[in-house]
Amino acid sequence: VLRIGTSISVGSGTTTLFWFDRWAGDTPFTARFPDLFSIAVDPLISVERALIDLGRLAFRRPFGPPESAAWRELLDCGALHEPVVDGGPDQVRWRLEPSGQFSTKSLYQAIAPSSAPPPLRRCGPSACL
Repeated sequence: VLRIGTSISVGSGTTTLFWFDRWAGDTPFTARFPDLFSIAVDPLISVERALIDLGRLAFRRPFGPPESAAWRELLDCGALHEPVVDGGPDQVRWRLEPSGQFSTKSLYQAIAPSSAPPPLRRCGPSACL
């Protein structure tokens, strides 16, 4: 549940999960490339291991047309840059708050269904606003 509100600035990439963490855009790769993720051998591979050698992104079977298209898109993704292995620690940011700091209120608002009534409309003699 906490992954909903986190984004990660990759340093060394050792503690950031390639498929699950939001480290390259607003969507984790599990959701962005579900066809590839579904056949990935190591779903818990780190960004560091994946980017040092894309060959470490192993898959259980050869690609079909959907996976081939997804693979090309993944390779074209700007996130697949030359890793900086000694780039310091990965930094986690809470993207649901402007300060970047976690708050239970922001998490609750993200996961709780809205119970607010629909906005009131003012009606006049000729139209509703």
